[in-house]
Amino acid sequence: MKNLNKKNFTYKTVNKFITKKTMVALLGFVLMVQYGTCQQVSSIQKGNIGLAVSSLFNADGYGVQYLPSVYYKKNRSSYFIAPIIQKQKANISGVQLNYEYTFVAEGEADAKRLELFCFATGMYQANALLGKQALHNESVANPEYVGNVSQLHFKSVEAYTGFGMRIKLFKNVKWVNSIGAGGYASFNSPQHLYYADHNFGLYLKTGISIDLKN
Repeated sequence: MKNLNKKNFTYKTVNKFITKKTMVALLGFVLMVQYGTCQQVSSIQKGNIGLAVSSLFNADGYGVQYLPSVYYKKNRSSYFIAPIIQKQKANISGVQLNYEYTFVAEGEADAKRLELFCFATGMYQANALLGKQALHNESVANPEYVGNVSQLHFKSVEAYTGFGMRIKLFKNVKWVNSIGAGGYASFNSPQHLYYADHNFGLYLKTGISIDLKN
C-alpha cells in the first residue's frame, strides 16, 4: 500500500512538473510569436508624415483655392487631407482628400531629383463663394439680376484625376505640380444664374511639400 501511494505521488509530481514545463514552453512560444508579429506589423506600418502647402484652380468657378495639407506617405502611396481656403475673402469652403501614387521615383529611369505620379482627388465644398471670374461672367451674362451674387454660398462635390511631377529642391523639400481633369456638381445653385450647376474642366495645382521624417 505504501509502495502504491509512493508510486502515485511520484507519478503526480512528475506529471505536474511536465505540465508546468509545457505551459512555460507554450507561453514562451506565444510571446515569441507575438513579438515577431508586432515587429512585422511595425515594419509594415512604417511610413512618413509630412506637410504641404498648395494652390489650385479648377472647373468649379470658385477661383484660386489654397490647401494647407497633412499627408501620410508609405512606399509609393501618399494620402492627403486639407481644408480648402478660397482666395476670395479667405473663405474656408470645404475639405479635400487626395491620393497620389508614384510610378517613377527619384533615381529610377535616370530621373535625378525628379518623381512622376498619378493622382485622384475628391473635394466637398460646403460653403463656397464664386470667384472673381465667375462673378464677372455673371454680371455680363445676367445684368438685370438685382441680388448680390457675391454673397451666395454654394455646396458641391468634385472629383479629378491626372498626373504630376515632384522636383527635389532640398533634402526633404519638393516642388509639386499636377494637372488633371474632372468636374463638379452643385446642390444648391439658383436656377436663374448663368453659373452652371455642373461642369467639366481642367485641374491645375502647384505647391511645396516637406517630409517631416526621412
